[in-house]
Amino acid sequence: LAIGIFVAVRAISLGRQVFAVLGQHVPEGVDAAAVAADLAAIEGVRNVHDLHLWTLTSGMNVATAHLVTEEPGDNHAVLDRARELLRQRHHISHATLQVEPVDHQGCDELGW
Repeated sequence: LAIGIFVAVRAISLGRQVFAVLGQHVPEGVDAAAVAADLAAIEGVRNVHDLHLWTLTSGMNVATAHLVTEEPGDNHAVLDRARELLRQRHHISHATLQVEPVDHQGCDELGW
């Protein structure tokens, strides 16, 4: 009986993790609004949109986002700061980030 209870409890725990990964939910303990605000606070970033956060595999949180910059400049520095912020503050180990100038148009024209 004790072994059965142990197995059942463990199965429920693992089942929750599986559904979080397969459902592409925001990782546990990650606040999407805080991530967006932190990215928008990076020097040179004016706006953040198309932010997506999910767990790819157990222990590997990932993100994608578009960072709108105020003016043409050193986009590499913006990317470096954003990736470091995501890694250090939000425990996101992989990010795909797109930097767009503020006057860029058409990003939202593609519909799903």
